Amino acid sequence: MVLPDQVTSTDYFISARATDIQTGERIILVYFAKNYQEVQKISKTRELMRWTISGNEHPLEPATNFNQFDSQRYYRQFHIYNQVNCKQLRIENDYQPGLTQRCHILRAKLSTYFSYFPHPLASYCQQLILGMKNDQSAEMMENVKRLGLLHLFCISGMHAVLITDCLRKGLVRIHFNREDIEWLLIISLPIYLIIGGGSISLIRAVIMAEMNLIQRVTGLSPLDGWAMSLLGGLLFDPWLLLTLGGQLSYLLSFTLQVIPNTIRSYRQSLFLNLISLPSILAFTYEIHLLTFICSFLIIPFFSEIIFPAVIISTLLFKWLPLFPVIVNYLLKEFEWLLGELSSWPGLIRFGKPSVIIIWILFIVTLQMMDHYRLRPLLFLAGLYAIAFITIHVPLYGEVTFVDIGQGDSIIIRYPLSNRIELIDTGGKLLFGKRLVQAKRDYATRTSINYLKSCGVSKIDTIYLSHHDLDHIGYLTSILQNFRVKQIVVPKGMEKQHSLIRLIPVNCQQVPQILPVVAGNKLPYSKLRVLHPFDEGEGKNEDSMVLIGIFGQLKFMFMGDLDRQGERNVIHRNPDLRVDVLKLGHHGSKTSSDPQFIRQLLPQIGIISAGRQNRYGHPNQETLITLRKNNVKSVSTQKYGMVRYRYYGNNYHWQTKLKGDEYGWMLPRLNNK
Repeated sequence: MVLPDQVTSTDYFISARATDIQTGERIILVYFAKNYQEVQKISKTRELMRWTISGNEHPLEPATNFNQFDSQRYYRQFHIYNQVNCKQLRIENDYQPGLTQRCHILRAKLSTYFSYFPHPLASYCQQLILGMKNDQSAEMMENVKRLGLLHLFCISGMHAVLITDCLRKGLVRIHFNREDIEWLLIISLPIYLIIGGGSISLIRAVIMAEMNLIQRVTGLSPLDGWAMSLLGGLLFDPWLLLTLGGQLSYLLSFTLQVIPNTIRSYRQSLFLNLISLPSILAFTYEIHLLTFICSFLIIPFFSEIIFPAVIISTLLFKWLPLFPVIVNYLLKEFEWLLGELSSWPGLIRFGKPSVIIIWILFIVTLQMMDHYRLRPLLFLAGLYAIAFITIHVPLYGEVTFVDIGQGDSIIIRYPLSNRIELIDTGGKLLFGKRLVQAKRDYATRTSINYLKSCGVSKIDTIYLSHHDLDHIGYLTSILQNFRVKQIVVPKGMEKQHSLIRLIPVNCQQVPQILPVVAGNKLPYSKLRVLHPFDEGEGKNEDSMVLIGIFGQLKFMFMGDLDRQGERNVIHRNPDLRVDVLKLGHHGSKTSSDPQFIRQLLPQIGIISAGRQNRYGHPNQETLITLRKNNVKSVSTQKYGMVRYRYYGNNYHWQTKLKGDEYGWMLPRLNNK
């Protein structure tokens, strides 16, 4: 059973939250439509649907990189644990909906109604009233995020308060008495909870509003109402306080209940921003200096002008079309203002503080509630400065193998320094088949997100091993998100269009492209080039091979170099030994020559390969070669992100996954 407001589509890709009619299990359905007409038929249906499907069911995939968004945890709050990739689909509309289902149908119909509004009014209506995302407003939402005002455009407690206030004032205008208004609100708020999307913050706001409305009967105080809303939210989702929305919703609403009357106006706005800042840094890693000013100036304007205007426009669109046109013009100007403010300097990529530091910052900020003076503020600023320095100038170094799918991407971070190097960017190979064009590529959710969590805004050097897209395809995204000083490529590749076209005109800094051959060593870098020996074309056989010592271990990174190239490398370096070998060509049998492995004698072999990739990487022949030579193989497809951290003579390895999470999709030999 599929509700119409639980279906989303991007190009030919369709996803739906569904309920198994026989077992009652909630599940995610994924389907690639055969044609555009089928997409339109499914996405525009506004009735309760029964999908009869055949396909493969598997658990929802967890986050495989540190600090990556965890969809498994996200869907857990909706009691969804599995996904079905549908191969065949038949849809029927023969169900009689109940009351809750009718609310979902109404939500879907309202979304269709709002879609006829001019842009950006349509987006505002869908996001502010229904809690639905809209692709047309992606740029505006990015500006809002940079300014730290994302909560304005997510269904939250403020929206529930504003809608309740608008409804109350409207009913008073048509001469409803107070008691009838309160009972009407008590009945209508749970209905709006469904229509508004049922987010955690909305659940809290509705429970608090309900408790406030019936407090004369219950005798509960507003703080008791907050506690009841927390208990209700935890019953719905025990993990809610581990999400940014849950933390901000309950934290800010609690602060508003207990904040002294002496803290008002701009001082209250500043305090609310400070109390939410540790949570924001823990999830977004960035803060804009204009956030405090924008919160104080824009939130009242949004509450008093923008939000009521959007609500009134939904009611008058058919009867007084001129008013929505005026509101739409106002919204365009509002978006222009947000865009201008977000482009101003002041964005600080702070990074993700440790859990201990987050708690210290939060407790110290909370203590300021009774001691709101200059000296405590300066002390708090000092704590943030210490946290900033520990993130940006770490005592440890690291070599991190990103789980980038079927590709390579390795991050090297130097100790007591903010020097960052990147070996390959990863990328997606195209084979002429129909592919979903994602708004954000996979690097944005993995390597880029991880670098931001480390407070990185500048990359000193990017090494590109050769020109295949699975090694350089995400270069554009990297350049758009970070300042990059130089790009190092095997000699001959610097002339190729496949590289030049990936350098965008809007990158933060146009990098220098430096071609290298064996024997070259860059200043300030621990890496040395072992291959290629001569100028080439950037093919697999021209792959750049790098070697370097990090901590107590010697690493070697092979790109996609073939067996003949490996033999050439050891022929020129007969005494070469390494501790950690990043295997060539994702564990393919075209690389990892037995003679090559026997000479290097690595302790660990790292394999970067995608799950269920079309090539069957890593090849069983390669795995057998590693076992025969007592090399422990560690694959990103099994363990996710693999991180090596060192401090002086000490080091340790860490993997994101334990190794058994993806056993159901890996070949049998790979699981041994």
